[in-house]
Amino acid sequence: MTAVLRGVACVLALRHMELHARRHFGLVEAAFVLATCGAFSALQQQTLDLRSEVLSWFACVVFIPLTSLGCDAGLHFWLDGQQTRQLGVAGAIFTIVSATFHWHMIRNGALLVGDQSASFGSDLRRIPILIGTYFAAPVIWLRTLVNAAFSAEKAEESAVA
Repeated sequence: MTAVLRGVACVLALRHMELHARRHFGLVEAAFVLATCGAFSALQQQTLDLRSEVLSWFACVVFIPLTSLGCDAGLHFWLDGQQTRQLGVAGAIFTIVSATFHWHMIRNGALLVGDQSASFGSDLRRIPILIGTYFAAPVIWLRTLVNAAFSAEKAEESAVA
């Protein structure tokens, strides 16, 4: 799934280039992801065992994905030269956003392998709900933050009174 999505995203992002170059880039992208995503995903799953939640999040969402992106960029630079360097910032943003979604999925027990895993079918059935909770999380976080600030303000007013 990831290989297809990243390959198509690269082809679309390079729409200004000739068709042959876009296809080549997309195929290299898909092949790289197919060859490495299992290893990088396993590393991301391992971050769940870290004691520090902040360190776990940073490793899963920033360090591992950007390491993968760096290897990916090095491969493209070797095969395609400098004509693809404009994808750097867009690729990094796409990678980080994608990693936050992957973090959300694995923190909620989906798409895990090994002893922690559920069946692939049950994971697929949970994905629509997890998509909803992923997009709702910032709203819930902001609401909690505003409620906490409002409660603190009310407590301060009560203390002054």
